[in-house]
Amino acid sequence: MNNGGLQGECTIRLEDVTLHLGIRVDGRVVTGSSFLHWDELCDELLGKVPLNITRKGAALKLTWLLSILRAPLPEEPTIHQLQCKCRAYIMYMIGGALIPDKYGNRVHLMYLNLLRGFDNIKKYSWGYACLANLYKEICWASSEVGNVMGGCVILLQS
Repeated sequence: MNNGGLQGECTIRLEDVTLHLGIRVDGRVVTGSSFLHWDELCDELLGKVPLNITRKGAALKLTWLLSILRAPLPEEPTIHQLQCKCRAYIMYMIGGALIPDKYGNRVHLMYLNLLRGFDNIKKYSWGYACLANLYKEICWASSEVGNVMGGCVILLQS
Protein backbone atom coordinates (compact mmCIF):
# COMPACT_ATOMS: atom_id res chain seq x y z
CA MET A 1 0.00 0.00 0.00
CA ASN A 2 1.23 3.42 -0.88
CA ASN A 3 0.63 6.22 1.58
CA GLY A 4 2.16 8.85 -0.71
CA GLY A 5 4.13 10.33 2.17
CA LEU A 6 0.96 11.40 3.98
CA GLN A 7 0.21 10.37 7.54
CA GLY A 8 -2.92 8.30 8.06
CA GLU A 9 -3.82 7.79 4.41
CA CYS A 10 -3.23 4.86 2.12
CA THR A 11 -4.38 3.55 -1.21
CA ILE A 12 -4.84 -0.03 -2.27
CA ARG A 13 -3.26 -0.55 -5.67
CA LEU A 14 -3.36 -3.31 -8.24
CA GLU A 15 0.13 -4.32 -7.11
CA ASP A 16 -1.28 -4.91 -3.61
CA VAL A 17 -4.00 -7.16 -5.03
CA THR A 18 -1.37 -9.25 -6.83
CA LEU A 19 0.88 -9.45 -3.78
CA HIS A 20 -1.84 -10.30 -1.28
CA LEU A 21 -4.18 -12.45 -3.35
CA GLY A 22 -1.88 -13.81 -6.05
CA ILE A 23 -4.33 -13.19 -8.88
CA ARG A 24 -3.74 -11.44 -12.17
CA VAL A 25 -4.54 -7.77 -12.63
CA ASP A 26 -4.06 -7.60 -16.38
CA GLY A 27 -5.95 -9.35 -19.12
CA ARG A 28 -9.54 -9.39 -20.28
CA VAL A 29 -12.12 -7.24 -18.54
CA VAL A 30 -14.39 -9.16 -16.17
CA THR A 31 -17.81 -8.18 -17.43
CA GLY A 32 -20.85 -9.91 -18.74
CA SER A 33 -24.49 -9.75 -19.50
CA SER A 34 -26.90 -9.54 -16.63
CA PHE A 35 -29.80 -10.70 -18.80
CA LEU A 36 -29.33 -14.39 -19.53
CA HIS A 37 -31.46 -17.47 -19.00
CA TRP A 38 -30.00 -18.21 -15.58
CA ASP A 39 -31.62 -21.60 -15.03
CA GLU A 40 -30.38 -22.87 -18.39
CA LEU A 41 -26.89 -21.50 -17.69
CA CYS A 42 -26.78 -23.18 -14.27
CA ASP A 43 -28.00 -26.46 -15.71
CA GLU A 44 -25.36 -26.37 -18.45
CA LEU A 45 -22.36 -25.18 -16.43
CA LEU A 46 -23.14 -26.38 -12.89
CA GLY A 47 -25.17 -29.48 -13.73
CA LYS A 48 -28.16 -28.36 -11.63
CA VAL A 49 -30.93 -25.80 -11.73
CA PRO A 50 -31.25 -23.80 -8.50
CA LEU A 51 -34.58 -23.67 -6.73
CA ASN A 52 -36.33 -20.30 -6.62
CA ILE A 53 -35.35 -19.85 -2.97
CA THR A 54 -31.65 -20.23 -3.80
CA ARG A 55 -31.65 -17.64 -6.56
CA LYS A 56 -32.80 -14.05 -6.29
CA GLY A 57 -32.81 -12.49 -9.74
CA ALA A 58 -29.30 -12.95 -11.08
CA ALA A 59 -27.75 -13.66 -7.68
CA LEU A 60 -27.13 -17.17 -6.43
CA LYS A 61 -26.86 -18.13 -2.77
CA LEU A 62 -23.43 -19.35 -1.75
CA THR A 63 -25.04 -22.01 0.45
CA TRP A 64 -26.47 -23.62 -2.69
CA LEU A 65 -23.01 -23.71 -4.27
CA LEU A 66 -21.66 -25.18 -1.04
CA SER A 67 -24.24 -27.97 -1.24
CA ILE A 68 -22.92 -28.81 -4.72
CA LEU A 69 -19.37 -28.86 -3.40
CA ARG A 70 -20.28 -31.11 -0.48
CA ALA A 71 -22.22 -33.57 -2.62
CA PRO A 72 -20.08 -36.62 -3.41
CA LEU A 73 -19.06 -37.33 -6.96
CA PRO A 74 -19.80 -40.72 -8.49
CA GLU A 75 -17.05 -43.31 -8.24
CA GLU A 76 -16.07 -42.64 -11.86
CA PRO A 77 -17.16 -39.06 -12.57
CA THR A 78 -17.44 -37.77 -16.09
CA ILE A 79 -15.41 -34.80 -17.30
CA HIS A 80 -18.62 -32.75 -17.27
CA GLN A 81 -19.31 -33.62 -13.62
CA LEU A 82 -15.76 -32.64 -12.63
CA GLN A 83 -16.01 -29.38 -14.56
CA CYS A 84 -19.35 -28.54 -12.91
CA LYS A 85 -17.81 -29.11 -9.49
CA CYS A 86 -14.83 -26.90 -10.41
CA ARG A 87 -17.13 -24.13 -11.64
CA ALA A 88 -19.14 -24.30 -8.41
CA TYR A 89 -15.90 -23.93 -6.44
CA ILE A 90 -14.73 -20.97 -8.51
CA MET A 91 -18.12 -19.28 -8.19
CA TYR A 92 -17.98 -19.87 -4.43
CA MET A 93 -14.54 -18.24 -4.29
CA ILE A 94 -15.70 -15.27 -6.37
CA GLY A 95 -18.74 -14.66 -4.19
CA GLY A 96 -17.12 -15.56 -0.90
CA ALA A 97 -13.72 -13.89 -1.21
CA LEU A 98 -12.94 -11.94 -4.37
CA ILE A 99 -16.15 -10.08 -5.21
CA PRO A 100 -18.55 -10.65 -2.31
CA ASP A 101 -21.82 -8.77 -2.07
CA LYS A 102 -22.55 -6.57 0.93
CA TYR A 103 -23.93 -9.48 2.96
CA GLY A 104 -21.37 -12.05 1.79
CA ASN A 105 -23.97 -14.65 0.92
CA ARG A 106 -24.60 -14.33 -2.84
CA VAL A 107 -22.70 -14.23 -6.10
CA HIS A 108 -23.85 -12.71 -9.37
CA LEU A 109 -24.47 -15.27 -12.09
CA MET A 110 -22.83 -13.14 -14.80
CA TYR A 111 -19.51 -14.58 -13.59
CA LEU A 112 -20.69 -18.12 -14.36
CA ASN A 113 -20.82 -17.39 -18.06
CA LEU A 114 -17.13 -16.38 -17.89
CA LEU A 115 -16.30 -19.87 -16.56
CA ARG A 116 -17.56 -21.60 -19.68
CA GLY A 117 -14.10 -22.42 -21.09
CA PHE A 118 -11.43 -23.31 -18.54
CA ASP A 119 -8.66 -22.06 -20.82
CA ASN A 120 -10.24 -18.61 -20.83
CA ILE A 121 -10.74 -18.23 -17.06
CA LYS A 122 -7.09 -17.41 -16.47
CA LYS A 123 -7.15 -14.75 -19.18
CA TYR A 124 -9.46 -12.48 -17.17
CA SER A 125 -8.26 -9.72 -14.85
CA TRP A 126 -9.90 -11.03 -11.69
CA GLY A 127 -7.70 -8.82 -9.51
CA TYR A 128 -8.81 -5.67 -11.31
CA ALA A 129 -12.46 -6.68 -10.90
CA CYS A 130 -11.84 -7.39 -7.22
CA LEU A 131 -10.27 -3.97 -6.61
CA ALA A 132 -12.84 -2.08 -8.69
CA ASN A 133 -15.63 -3.77 -6.73
CA LEU A 134 -13.96 -2.90 -3.42
CA TYR A 135 -13.69 0.78 -4.39
CA LYS A 136 -17.34 0.78 -5.51
CA GLU A 137 -18.38 -0.74 -2.20
CA ILE A 138 -16.30 1.79 -0.22
CA CYS A 139 -17.99 4.65 -2.08
CA TRP A 140 -21.43 3.19 -1.51
CA ALA A 141 -20.82 2.46 2.18
CA SER A 142 -19.54 5.99 2.80
CA SER A 143 -22.64 7.57 1.24
CA GLU A 144 -25.62 8.72 3.26
CA VAL A 145 -27.62 5.59 2.48
CA GLY A 146 -24.83 3.03 2.89
CA ASN A 147 -24.62 1.14 6.15
CA VAL A 148 -23.15 -2.19 5.04
CA MET A 149 -20.13 -2.79 2.85
CA GLY A 150 -19.16 -5.65 0.57
CA GLY A 151 -16.00 -6.21 -1.40
CA CYS A 152 -12.73 -7.95 -0.64
CA VAL A 153 -12.21 -6.31 2.74
CA ILE A 154 -9.15 -8.42 3.46
CA LEU A 155 -7.30 -5.91 1.28
CA LEU A 156 -8.28 -3.17 3.73
CA GLN A 157 -7.00 -5.17 6.70
CA SER A 158 -3.52 -5.48 5.28
